[in-house]
Amino acid sequence: MTIEQLEQYRGIVADINALQAEIDSLYDVRRSPTSDGMGHGSTPGDPTGRAAMRIIELREQLRTEQNRWSDAVYSIETWLRTVQDSEVRSIIRWRYILGLSWKQTANQVYGTTEYWDACRKRVRRFFR
Repeated sequence: MTIEQLEQYRGIVADINALQAEIDSLYDVRRSPTSDGMGHGSTPGDPTGRAAMRIIELREQLRTEQNRWSDAVYSIETWLRTVQDSEVRSIIRWRYILGLSWKQTANQVYGTTEYWDACRKRVRRFFR
């Protein structure tokens, strides 16, 4: 396992969150259904149908990303069992599996956000 691989796995979390936010925005009834950038033709459009089809497509993409993430978590957890340092294991779980920022990770591991840089350096040193 490398830091680059762990960062790639973090990217999957970001994709999942972005897809979920996009799906949620399509359910937002406050948006104007005709403000989709389509021109006004002589035939009426079906913004609800388009939104429903888009939601179906996005849900399929979301399922695919969730499966990728599940595989990634299994891979990380398998590798973490070989790591002897419990502090490093904890940092990696909070940062790369749960997707927290360095400050949030430091708060979980050390009880304060002041040591966020120490948290980051601890992982970097481990991988050297």
